[in-house]
Amino acid sequence: MNVGRHERAAASRGFMAAVMAQPLPRVTAALAVFGAGWFVFNVGSPSGAPLVAWALSALCCSLAALACVRVARFPDLAAPTRMFWRHFAVTLTVAVLALASNAYDALAGPQAPTQRVSGLTTALYLTAVTVFLWALLRLPVTRRSREAWLTLGLDAGVVVLAAGLFAWYFMLRGSSELALTTGSDLTAVAIITLGGIDILAAVKLALTGTGPMDRGVLWIMGLAVLVGAGGGALMPLMQASPHITTTHLSIPIIAFLVAVAAERQLRASGTGTARRAARRRPFSLLPYAAIAATDVLLLVSTWNAGQEIRLVVAGSIALTGLVVVRQITAFYDNASLLARLDASMLELSRHEQRFRSLVQNSSDVITVTAMDGTYTYISPSFESVLGHPADFYIGRTLREFTHPQDLPILQDMRDRLARDPGLTVTCQARMRHVDGSWRWLEVVATNRVDDPSVQGIVGNTRDITETRRAQDELAHQATHDALTRLANRTLFTRRAAEALAEAGTRGVALALVDLDDFKAINDRLGHAVGDALLTVVADRLRRCVRPGDTVARLGGDEFAVLLRDASPQETCRVAGEILATLRTPISAQGHDMLVQASIGLVDGAEGMDASELLRRADVAMYAAKEQGKSRSVRYSADMDDRAAEDARLGADLLQAMLSQDQLFLLYQPVVRLPHGDIAGVEALIRWRHPERGLVSPVEFIPVAERNGMIVQLGDWVLREACRQMAEWRRLHGDGAPSRVGVNVSARQLREPAFARTVADVLAETGLRPDDLLVEITETAVFDDGPAVETVAAIQALGVAIALDDFGTGHSSLGLLRTCPVDVLKVDKLFVEEVTGTAEQAAIATSLAQIAQALGLRAVAEGVETPAQAMRLYQMGYRLAQGYHFSRPLSAEDLGGLLAAEGRDPDTWEPPALAG
Repeated sequence: MNVGRHERAAASRGFMAAVMAQPLPRVTAALAVFGAGWFVFNVGSPSGAPLVAWALSALCCSLAALACVRVARFPDLAAPTRMFWRHFAVTLTVAVLALASNAYDALAGPQAPTQRVSGLTTALYLTAVTVFLWALLRLPVTRRSREAWLTLGLDAGVVVLAAGLFAWYFMLRGSSELALTTGSDLTAVAIITLGGIDILAAVKLALTGTGPMDRGVLWIMGLAVLVGAGGGALMPLMQASPHITTTHLSIPIIAFLVAVAAERQLRASGTGTARRAARRRPFSLLPYAAIAATDVLLLVSTWNAGQEIRLVVAGSIALTGLVVVRQITAFYDNASLLARLDASMLELSRHEQRFRSLVQNSSDVITVTAMDGTYTYISPSFESVLGHPADFYIGRTLREFTHPQDLPILQDMRDRLARDPGLTVTCQARMRHVDGSWRWLEVVATNRVDDPSVQGIVGNTRDITETRRAQDELAHQATHDALTRLANRTLFTRRAAEALAEAGTRGVALALVDLDDFKAINDRLGHAVGDALLTVVADRLRRCVRPGDTVARLGGDEFAVLLRDASPQETCRVAGEILATLRTPISAQGHDMLVQASIGLVDGAEGMDASELLRRADVAMYAAKEQGKSRSVRYSADMDDRAAEDARLGADLLQAMLSQDQLFLLYQPVVRLPHGDIAGVEALIRWRHPERGLVSPVEFIPVAERNGMIVQLGDWVLREACRQMAEWRRLHGDGAPSRVGVNVSARQLREPAFARTVADVLAETGLRPDDLLVEITETAVFDDGPAVETVAAIQALGVAIALDDFGTGHSSLGLLRTCPVDVLKVDKLFVEEVTGTAEQAAIATSLAQIAQALGLRAVAEGVETPAQAMRLYQMGYRLAQGYHFSRPLSAEDLGGLLAAEGRDPDTWEPPALAG
């Protein structure tokens, strides 16, 4: 508190220093000091001309009027403030005229020198007072409540009553002396009026506020009025000095105060000086000052009364003081309570503003809806979500903007909220944007119907459209093939399980589609062409199915078509349409291709799951491939038996390869026509099963090709045949066969290192390259892919190549030009017909002529009769093999046959295969 008082004192000193630096305040201060000195020196007897005092008063009043005019012309002041200063300038101007008339009365009037005033002078003084009173009343007051006006009226009544008592006491005791001194009763009226004005200024200042006026200005103006009233009240004291009046003392002081007030007004409004903050006192001192003054008046007026009266008066004054102290204490308590309440309200307002700012600027939308879904409140951010202003939705229902498919979701949410007040439920639904699109919104709703401040369901809503789009894209990627955009194995398995669960044992079918020889296309033309081909195949499969069916890519070139509510006839129709549409030439990256497929069909059965459905279709699909490909085969129970048999046979074959005593080779001679001399041999693998006895190659070779064991099996045959050939070379020299033929599968030719394997085997066994004949089939090299490159690499080693079973495969004569071939082995199918009609023997004849024209050796296979051998010789064939010449023999039997021939090396004609 002391710190605040010192700060205010320092501010006041700084203000007075700044004011006294201005011309008008400095001049009026000097004149006030001069006037006070003049008055003191002239109280007892005249020390100078009285006209000087009157001229000084008129000059000071004129300077004060000039200061008021200066303020009234300041443009930055409010209009009521400028009006007040203009009225005050008029007041001072009238006062100058009154001073001139008063000086004439005192110096040149009757009974001069005298203090008596004429009626004109009194009228001018009263006019000045009236103008000032009008200016004061014109100042606007602060707006307040009805209760505040009541309090203000009571306080003003206390002040006015006290002032009335003082005025009555003054009129009773001093008015006669003042009238005797001035010569008129109007003087007392003017003094009382000045006192009333001073009281009015104090009431206005302390009770009603200052309005646009600076508070300090009104305090200074009130002090000036008080000085004027006090000077008039002291007039009776000057009866002994008629040459001088209290006006000579009060007017210069009033002028100085007016100049200071004007300068303060300019500084408060023009120079930016801040108006002092509102007082912290919780009550006005003025009513209590009036009570205290009245108590003093009461005490003075009863001082000469009896002791009992003085005691009663003293007790009443003490009791009034205690009541005042009690009331002031209550004021401070109430003020403290109000201060805490104001602080709480301010904090609450800040929290409310913060909450409002968060709600209005949040990207999430806050909504309040009635239980029927009608919007009662929506935060402004809703416009950024759905495009419409928030007011557009007020009074409308959710149903108007929600996607029809999502209405049950919202209804379920409202039902749950209605059953459990206070429950929070989260749901996702689509709502229409102003542009017509649908936006996904996530709503977190809480039932706050019981809360009087809410009375509805509070929803926190945010836009999750992009999130849902990303989730849907990820879900699609997780369940669809990236290349063909078909369902992948995961989605297919789920839909198959759903279909089987819904349909039971009827109406569900699966067509498993596998492209024939697709790997050859990948190897020959590249994966880019293969991918383009798969995309076209996927599009064609889509066109073959019905709505509600599922087409999936399970991997590689394997597709699955899941059919719902399909009869066996409908399943066959779809499979036939798939085969037909795939037979249409496909163009992929500039390559025109014919694509064939093998299809396995299976119908749903009782107790079947998705994996079993797929397994059975896979079994049927492999059966279709075994039957010649490019066809569809329906699953049957015996296929499982055959598959199980293949599995057992494959396991036994693996064991046979490890045991080294079950597999062996037989060698069938290739003879030269017409004499039948051995020109070469073909190695043929056989399997002696420990339980089943001899197993035909027709049974175990396809199994080895399907399970991949054909590569290991073929390598074993190559090494064993070459080892045996080296052994014959060592035992029989030139009497040994000129070449040993080894059959090589298509799978072996696709091995990049197979040519290197052949070279290693020749090196290990010590055979010359021309001692070996590699026999391949047309199908293995028909696609002109890596297999042809492997064949070329083998021929580059010096190893001869034979095209086995020629005429039964693709039978492409262009193959003889693109594939490096040395020998054509004509299939038994054509050899059997050589003894028939010319038409029947035409193919065998043509093949012999083609081989001769291309510089190839032709070998006739499957010769079983002498007539066939003779006819083949006549057609031009010089090499043949078959049961007519010899069955396949063991290495020991063939060795004995070679030894029995006892040929003379000098007369031995080189075998035909040697060329």
